[in-house]
Amino acid sequence: MANLFKQSRSKQKDKASRTQSSASKRGSVSANAQVAGLRFGKDKKTTNFSTNQVIDTVTIDDLDWMGNGVSRGNPMVFVEGALVGETCDIEVLSSKKKVINAKAKKVHTPSEARQVPFCPVFDACGGCQLQHIKPDAALAQRDLALKVMMERHLAMKPHVWQAPLEGPRPQYRRKARLAIDARNPNQIKLGFREANSNNVINVETCPILVDPLSTIIGPLRDALTGFESSRHIGHVSLVAGDNTSHLVIKHTKALEAELIDAVSALVSENSSVSDHDIELKLENKQGQIRSVGKHTDIVMNTVNGCSISPSANDFIQINKVVNEKMINQAIDWLSPQPDERVADWFSGLGNFTLPIAKRGAKVQAIEGVAEMVRRAKDNAQQQGIENVEWLHLDLADKTNVEASLHQGVDKVLLDPSREGALTVCHALVKALPKTIVYVSCNPSTFTRDAKVLIDGGYEMEKAGVAEMFPFTHHMEMMALFTRKQQ
Repeated sequence: MANLFKQSRSKQKDKASRTQSSASKRGSVSANAQVAGLRFGKDKKTTNFSTNQVIDTVTIDDLDWMGNGVSRGNPMVFVEGALVGETCDIEVLSSKKKVINAKAKKVHTPSEARQVPFCPVFDACGGCQLQHIKPDAALAQRDLALKVMMERHLAMKPHVWQAPLEGPRPQYRRKARLAIDARNPNQIKLGFREANSNNVINVETCPILVDPLSTIIGPLRDALTGFESSRHIGHVSLVAGDNTSHLVIKHTKALEAELIDAVSALVSENSSVSDHDIELKLENKQGQIRSVGKHTDIVMNTVNGCSISPSANDFIQINKVVNEKMINQAIDWLSPQPDERVADWFSGLGNFTLPIAKRGAKVQAIEGVAEMVRRAKDNAQQQGIENVEWLHLDLADKTNVEASLHQGVDKVLLDPSREGALTVCHALVKALPKTIVYVSCNPSTFTRDAKVLIDGGYEMEKAGVAEMFPFTHHMEMMALFTRKQQ
């Protein structure tokens, strides 16, 4: 699954940071295979396909949580670009015993939920996968798919499922990384990679990026064109804060002064004709970032007067509105009290940590990326928040987890990367904190981890989705676990 906007915090970590156990590695099968096993299980439908049979046409029964069409049977057929009720001619991309992956080549009976994609390069660009379905229908059907998945595999009661958290569409994304192909400096390609390919798709504007990021891509390509040293650019990061935006050029060798001047002129002109300032930064091979011209730390306001200040390489929640709703929901579910000790693990820059600390609880914040821990601690001190213990630890290490629980915790918030928090969950069922709020960007690893918590004495009291990434395969989840009454 290609999602070229994705900024994974796992890319920032040290070699030892967040390395998962062999059990986690065994679970690293394809997302569609996980969906087939988790969402649908065995089905009574009698239609059978031989794995050697060429399948020309299928009818779509459901959408899975990733937004792919599903034709149920043996094997299960997952069809990219197909919608519920449609009959499609398909091209088989891969075939296994229980799962066939395919894409729609021709739709014979279009769904009422189908729409014309609003981006001119949607068919080629790997950034979005779901612009062909009306966004409200996409959210409703994917939300239902996840609800069914939780009911079937976690025995979730229907009343547990909460209304989805959603935000603005289409412009919602405040961070992106642009790929560049400058092998010919006079014909530069700048944009995002083609799905399942290293080819770079030229992009003039990106309609899901917030202003001013959405419109600067084409002019930036023009500013870079014609300079020999553009060959040394690895990628370009765009980050929009509430006070300013950063354009960060990652380079492996020195850039020509004229190239830097051309981009500086572009960002100055852009800032003068819009309400949004953009600042130019250069990042060398060692990851050191320096400003060209003025420097302002990015500020991203969250809730209750808190804010974070990320650099271009830091993990952030890229959807401002949905992130704020997630924080408020997490605080409501966790209900931290002044006399409690709360663990915020996989804490990043303190997105959840700071609002929890504002409630008076003593917070233990653990993150696997050392630079993010340092920046989070400095940022908290600037906001006068002192009731946080900031720790740089690998939470995939059983010894680290057990040592961190030694003093005891009343409540825990988990926000791991896609690999999940299997080691942590095994430790929590022994430590037995009263409340656990789990924020997940991978429903498959969440289901695995939730089974550990439920089998270990917890009840899933509330759960639901957060549409952090409209128009893509990705979906965020949140769940509240409370200790069962003995």
